[in-house]
Formats: sequence, C-alpha cells, structure tokens
Amino acid sequence: MKVGKSIPALLALCLVLPRVLGAEKPPRVRLPGEFARLGYRQIELQRTGEKHLYVVGKLNGRRRSVLVDTGWSFTTISTNAARKLSVAVAVGTNAHPTVLITDLKLGSASFTNQPARVEHMVFDGQPASFDVVLGCDFLQRSFALVDCLNRRLYTRGRAPSEVEQSQLEAALSADGFVAIPLNVKQPLAITCPARVNGQPVEMLVDTGAVWSVIDVRQLDRLGLRALPTLAKISGAGKTGTRAVAMAEVKSLSVGDLLVTDVNVAVIDLSDWGFAAPGKGLSEIQGILGGVELLANGALIDCGGLKLWMKRSSRKK
Repeated sequence: MKVGKSIPALLALCLVLPRVLGAEKPPRVRLPGEFARLGYRQIELQRTGEKHLYVVGKLNGRRRSVLVDTGWSFTTISTNAARKLSVAVAVGTNAHPTVLITDLKLGSASFTNQPARVEHMVFDGQPASFDVVLGCDFLQRSFALVDCLNRRLYTRGRAPSEVEQSQLEAALSADGFVAIPLNVKQPLAITCPARVNGQPVEMLVDTGAVWSVIDVRQLDRLGLRALPTLAKISGAGKTGTRAVAMAEVKSLSVGDLLVTDVNVAVIDLSDWGFAAPGKGLSEIQGILGGVELLANGALIDCGGLKLWMKRSSRKK
C-alpha cells in the first residue's frame, strides 16, 4: 500500500497466517460480455504468490511489469524505468518528480499522457520486482473495475452515464454481488466501512496487501488478543522488515457481509501513514487485504466508488 509521498509502500507479507478468511472460492463471475457492452476494455492480469495483481505491458515501447494496487495513491514509475523513457515531460522538481507517460499499453488497451511519480522503489533493501504501479489516481481516471477473483482490469475512456452505471449495478446484483459504499480520503485512499467484533473500523481497500490488518492501538477496543508469529512484513524504503503478530476475529462485517473466525495481522499502521492520532488518515485503522478480497470474489468499482462482494461459501 502507499498513500501520499510520505507513506513507505505496499505490504509484502512473507509467510501465511494459519487460518484466513474464506478458503473456498465463490463461483466465477460471468460478466465480461456485459462489461464490453457497456464500453469497458478488458485487461487480463496475473497474480503473484502474495496475491498481488499485475500485468506485463509496454511503457513507451519497452516491456515492463505493472502492478495494479488500489492501496497505492499515485501512479509511480521506478527511477530505472523512468530513465529509459523515450519521451517524458518533467512537471515536478521536488523529491518525487512527475513525468507524463506518453504511451502505456496493457493488453489491447492504450493509455496516453498519464502523470506518474518517479521513485526509487526498494523493498527490504532490494529493488522492487515491478517497474510501474498503477495507483488510485489512474484507476479513478480510467473508471476502472478491478476483478480480484478473475484477475481482470476493466477500464473506460470516459465516465459511464447514469443509465450505463445503473445497468452495470443491475448486472452485478443479478449475479449475486452485494454493494458496499466506498469513501475517498486525502491523501488519496479508498476505504470501506467495516465492523470488527461489532465495533466500527474504517479499512483501506488494498489489493496490494496480502492479509487484512488491524492497527495495534485498536486491540483493546476491538477485544482482540495479539499472538506472535514467524511471519514477516516488508515495506519500501526505510520501513524495512519486521515481525508481525496475528489476532483471531470472531466476526468481521464488510457492509452487510458477515464472516466469522477470521485471522488478521496486527502491526503499527502509523509506519504506513495511517491510524496515528492527530495526523492525517488517522481514521483508517485497518486494511482489507487480498485474501479477503479474493475469497469473497471482490470487484472494485473505482469510478462508481462501490465494492462488490459475494458471500463466501465457507460454513460459519
């Protein structure tokens, strides 16, 4: 995850917690034809072992690995990839200069004049395995739908009309999806309302995080007990690698969806720019991560600001 220029990076969780939400997968959606009819372009994605969604595309004609990350605020290019851009117009001179990507090809879709930050992306002292991160800014500009289960990214060149948006939502509802409203925060972050053990928690919707996470300050309020694990968490830059605790959640509600017996990671989210009292984004006290998004067949409407999820088939 990454929010604003002061947040170190997305979560890269190295080991798997003992039990996670929704081991069974809901039925695969059958909506690509409807999306195409409504003017969406389909981009096939791949998934890493850490549940990250990515696509191998072309940046100004050069083959590049492109991460799709709803928890990353601003589209970013690695310094190495930026140096090799054939055409780049610098529009910023601060610590994070901005360039315009003149040509980005993802599958059959092409994007032009896309602003992006340039950063030296390092995780635990090693260069990032991706060259470009498509963040919330790109996803909102492209009115993107991120299909977590089926590994697809859908984009449009313009905002859907009210009729088209209604048709999209009707198709999703008919296919068994439940809508959960999303909120946009500044610095740019997309969040959803949730309840942990009956208590309200605002959670970042983050396809770049492997697990769901609760801030360590919330343990008492939520009635959680943190237990040590051998798992490690790595962040970009100076964040480094550290041990992560886990806690068993009796119930997690995301909108109207209720699940039980969930394990979450427990860390100090202030290291990633959240949850620190008196600072920006202090209201974000948790993260809804890739395991939960995958298990419940999540489809994230970044333009319409709704999270669509299916009820897991896992027995309560």
